[in-house]
This record gives sequence, structure tokens and C-alpha cells, in this order.
Amino acid sequence: MPHFTLTLDAPGPVVNAVVTVSDGRRQALEEAQQPIPTQQIIRALIDTGASHTSIDPTVLAALSLTPTGTIEIVTPSTGTGTHTADTYDVDFKIYASAEDIPLATSNLRVSACELFLKQGIHALIGRDILSRCVFIYNGSTNSFTVCF
Repeated sequence: MPHFTLTLDAPGPVVNAVVTVSDGRRQALEEAQQPIPTQQIIRALIDTGASHTSIDPTVLAALSLTPTGTIEIVTPSTGTGTHTADTYDVDFKIYASAEDIPLATSNLRVSACELFLKQGIHALIGRDILSRCVFIYNGSTNSFTVCF
């Protein structure tokens, strides 16, 4: 089973990630002989409290994506209310280093959410991706492991 173990960063379990346009979008661009946006290499925080993955709007804009829908999300700052966020379809991969086999998720529906750019974090990885792997948070060794 592919896996990687990393040391916890100050903000928590942070991984490298690559975000690209979805396969369907890529095919449509190729058929229209349009350029394919460059993949975005980002840092993502694993968040077991998030039901789905969210990506900073600057990353989505760099991919020239348009929203495919909306979703109502609840955050600690919204209290009992909700916040409407645009959704986008992307391909998303996480890994420890370029030599590793990535945990790849195709056609993932993500929401746009301004995150922690000042901390160098561009995405929150939610349970939509975590449901495809084993995530071990080991506070006593200051590490975490992702198996898939």
C-alpha cells in the first residue's frame, strides 16, 4: 500500500498538492484547440473537520476555471448560518515528494474558500479525499501518515 509519513508543520498536517483542470475540462480545451492551464503546485492542510476539500480562489483563477455550481457550507465563523460558496471540478493529487506515488483524485468537486495564504496554505483537504485513505495523526512523534 503506498504511503508517506511527514513531520507536522506549525499549522498541522500539511502536504504538497497539485491541482489541475479536470479530465473533462482538459478534453474540451484540447478539442477546441485552446491552451491548457498550467498545473498549480500548492500546500494543503489536512482537515478532518472539513466535509469536503476547499481551495483558495487564487489557485482556481490561475486555472481559468468557472464555477460549476454552489454549495452551502457551515464554518465556526458562520455559527448556525451557512455561507454560499462556488464549486469547481478539478483533479487533485497529494504527495510527500516528487518521487512518491501520489494519492490522486479525479473530477473532485471543491469549493472556493479564502484560506490561510499568510501561512502558505492554499487548500483544506476534507473527508471527501480522506475517505479514500488511512490518515494517522501521531502527536507523540510529531508526525502523520497517509496510506492509500
